[in-house]
Amino acid sequence: MDTRVQSPGQLFQLTQTLVIPLFQRPYVWSEESQWVPLWEDVERLVELRMEQAPAATHFLGAVVMQQSRGQMGFAAEYSLIDGQQRLTTIQLLLNAASIAMRDAGQPIPATNLRKLTLHDEDLGFSGAERLKIRHTNSDADAFQHAMLADAPADVATETPASPILRAHRFFYDRVTSWLTDGDPDDMAGRATALAMALSFGFEIVVISLNTDEDSQSIFETLNARGTPLTQADLVKNLVFQKLDAEGTDIQQAYEQYWRLFDEPFWTNEVRLGRFTLPQVSLFLNHWLVAETGEEVRTPATFARFKHWLEYENSRPVREIVETLHSRAVEYQGWITSAAASEGAISTVELFFYRSLAAGTRATTPLVLWLFDGANGVPRDIAEEALTWFESWVVRRAILGLSAGDISRSVAQLIRELKEISPADAASTLQEVLMRWSTPATYWPTDAEMERGLHTAPIYRSVSRSRLRMVLEAIEDDARGYTTGRGSWSGGRVPRDTMNIEHILPQQWRRNWPVATAQEEIDRDEHVHRLGNLTLLTTQLNSSVSNRAWSGKREALTRHDVLLINRELRDAEEWTEASIERRTADGISAVLRTWPVPENHTATRRITSREAETSWIDFRHVVAVGLVAEGTRLRARSPHDASATVLADGRLQVNGEVFDSPSGAGKSVRRGATNGWQFWILPDGRRLNSLKEPYLRLLEARRTSARDDVDG
Repeated sequence: MDTRVQSPGQLFQLTQTLVIPLFQRPYVWSEESQWVPLWEDVERLVELRMEQAPAATHFLGAVVMQQSRGQMGFAAEYSLIDGQQRLTTIQLLLNAASIAMRDAGQPIPATNLRKLTLHDEDLGFSGAERLKIRHTNSDADAFQHAMLADAPADVATETPASPILRAHRFFYDRVTSWLTDGDPDDMAGRATALAMALSFGFEIVVISLNTDEDSQSIFETLNARGTPLTQADLVKNLVFQKLDAEGTDIQQAYEQYWRLFDEPFWTNEVRLGRFTLPQVSLFLNHWLVAETGEEVRTPATFARFKHWLEYENSRPVREIVETLHSRAVEYQGWITSAAASEGAISTVELFFYRSLAAGTRATTPLVLWLFDGANGVPRDIAEEALTWFESWVVRRAILGLSAGDISRSVAQLIRELKEISPADAASTLQEVLMRWSTPATYWPTDAEMERGLHTAPIYRSVSRSRLRMVLEAIEDDARGYTTGRGSWSGGRVPRDTMNIEHILPQQWRRNWPVATAQEEIDRDEHVHRLGNLTLLTTQLNSSVSNRAWSGKREALTRHDVLLINRELRDAEEWTEASIERRTADGISAVLRTWPVPENHTATRRITSREAETSWIDFRHVVAVGLVAEGTRLRARSPHDASATVLADGRLQVNGEVFDSPSGAGKSVRRGATNGWQFWILPDGRRLNSLKEPYLRLLEARRTSARDDVDG
């Protein structure tokens, strides 16, 4: 290894060609993040050298190059292992500055700069051979066009313009502006000063390796300026280094197996929690989890991949790349079909649509494992297993349960499946899901789904994409898709396109009045429930949406194409009882769409009944008449205070109104208070004693609604 500090003039005056391997990532530097800061560095350096310190320098960073076994003509050839973004930009800057100086009538500095970017034709170089940096990846044509043209590219005519051509144009315009902004009589001096600064004012640490040294270990620690290497970049370079060592034709391997990953589908960023990363990096992480059965954090993808490849894998690297390519093609097909709004959709594609709507991507490794032919799981068994897994994912998502443990859970499932016969994959997965009982992993039962969905303000408690997916599933159930007999109406409902509409409007008070404050509370509680929501092809405007029932029903009928809206056309009225019945009907459809085994009774471990009733609001209790308006509650000893129950379920203490018992209790105790335990009813019971009667009333309502539906 030879390490030295060189200026661009020293590095590029030599008769040598730096080749950017085809497996290096494409050019990604941008105007805001890199070009503007670099040009500002240039301006500061030139002005400093002209006015104060003629020998001033500016450090640009490090590059790694390795001597190649071959060469092009008389020029020694080196592979540019790291620093391709930096040196590509410097070459574009030097070349653009040369053209700008020539156009400004300054041929001498222009010629000197041009010699740093192109080999002399007098030495026998022609065409692409003249480039002192040569791209072999997808940037090759754009870079050659920029560097060999006699004028900067007209990026306005390029759709879309290559970042390389835009960078060349950017630097040409900046140099031209800088040259013409000064004294016209001093343009020659300014041009010379700029050329000297570009040639000798910048410093680059050049790490030069011989053909036998390990370049990968150095590459892994170096990033381009402001654009860190992605996990996929690191994997790609490692893979192609090893392919080269195996004697594989890496040009052919790239074209056949890896070029796919440089396409927009794979380079586009996808969201993962609070962060984004390229689709290819996420896919590599998921594929690695499927291979190892271990939870792998996305930032650790490369490190884990490298260890797996070098110490746990016994296959040739070319075979690994072939496998990655085939699985990627399959995955891309699944995701593309899942994003389509209409048309037939397979079990796997529908799973991806629903799991993404549920807000998770961490389920992918299990799908990759189940449908990997190398694992030998029969297709029908894999689809059955996926059906149980989808039920686990979606049931938890509908209830708003934590998804933080999904990655670990998926890895555990893969490990369990690796240990059994492929024919037992569905039954084993089902047994594992039924066995889980922690809050982060349990599989909600039918009873819990009914309890949770019957009164839940689902419109507010889940995301729109998740809610739309649930309503679509209810419609597909009405069309016969959960009976095993296929559709009765020609196809599934269009996905992710329809509008969610409230039947009883959110702004109901003007046209849907009720007589008492308790009835107002009850109506408010029903507005956002499952049975009061539907899908329409066109969003109703607020004037139509808020009409009284007769006008609203007419509008719903006019925009209706769905089976779940049939009963609305014939309903003479729409009341809380109607919402209760339709909620029960919707819950039944949800349970049919995402079933659990008949013998599944286990639920999450809880420590007390309080954990099951913590969601109850005091307004609910008042609305059903368990506490009357005007009831006076007294504070627990030793506090001498009372609270009056208002018609809307709030509490008044010393003339101040509070939204909850806890808020009212806090005003008395001057500290955090559990109001359900703090306030005492006139008969001596604590307020908390009303929760059990309230739950019994809800159960009676659910039973009545189910009976109405069954009847």
